[in-house]
Amino acid sequence: MVLQFKTPFMQFCSDFIDCKRQSSAGTDDEWKCKVAAINLALEIGRVEKCVDFMNFLAKQVLPELQERNMAMRPLVKAASIKFVFFLHDRFRDLLGFILYLLVAHLGSKDVVVHTYAAQAIEKILSCNVSSGDPGTTPNNPVIGNMELKIVFYDLIYGLLRIVGNPGWDENQYVMKCIMMTCSMAGDDPQRFANAIWKKLCMALDRASKKSRKNPQYNHYLFESIAILIRSVCTKNVAHATSCENIFGPRLKEVLENDYEGQFIPYVYQLLALILEFSPEGGRMSDTCTAAFPQLLKLNRWEFSRNIPSLTRLLIAYLRKGIIQTLNHQSKSLDDIVVVFHVLIQNENYKQYTF
Repeated sequence: MVLQFKTPFMQFCSDFIDCKRQSSAGTDDEWKCKVAAINLALEIGRVEKCVDFMNFLAKQVLPELQERNMAMRPLVKAASIKFVFFLHDRFRDLLGFILYLLVAHLGSKDVVVHTYAAQAIEKILSCNVSSGDPGTTPNNPVIGNMELKIVFYDLIYGLLRIVGNPGWDENQYVMKCIMMTCSMAGDDPQRFANAIWKKLCMALDRASKKSRKNPQYNHYLFESIAILIRSVCTKNVAHATSCENIFGPRLKEVLENDYEGQFIPYVYQLLALILEFSPEGGRMSDTCTAAFPQLLKLNRWEFSRNIPSLTRLLIAYLRKGIIQTLNHQSKSLDDIVVVFHVLIQNENYKQYTF
């Protein structure tokens, strides 16, 4: 209808929205009509790119996002956030203000509201300035570091509150938003590293014990941990020891209990990352030293998904002087040679030979 009869249909929709809003004002059906109006406007916007929704945003959507009572009209709030989520590219000049409003909705007890809020925030953070603008590049984010710094505390604690609530299921959209927030925030995560680590460790403990795993949630969880480790250790490599003390025992436990092998590639990548940041010439910890023989077991190298992370970890061990630590034990040297031959004999794995 929009494509074939654009002008009369748009006028009809505008009249319909105004009529329903006026007729339902002050009645019990007001919220239902508002949800219908927002959803109708959203569907029009997704089909017709040239429609100006600034007036609709100002009159219908922003007032709902500015309402601080999270218990009021949760379905209207969810519809308003969904509207912003799908059409955020139309309101680039207002995204900083919209981001500020969305952060408050992470405090909603309604899963649909705080999930949509996390989705919309992640989408806004990943939105780049148009490459057609003078002096900009495709990787220039609309939300700059200073704008994010203003809301970072409330944003990260709102997200961690959701993750830390055992009464709610694993929410992949919230975890993806944590990953994006830590990635975009520059040095800010370092100031709250202990609090973030605590919540992510709790999430890792719960995820590793679940019989049915959520692959996307787990991916974003491990990526968030990796981003945090990189952020903290880049600033000061001495923090690598702290990271190892915090995550080392947990990662070891995950490896022992991950019978399906879903976490193995992620665990080895994190261990490699921590080891790469460890000070040169320093004494290798007992945890790292004890994990090395497990790395050389051939059954670990049987699955292609493990090869990149195993190779990265083995290289990190060799660069940090694991052979000297083990006093040149011939058994370890022989096992390394065997692993090398396994890789070089397979055309798909030759690129990972070290």
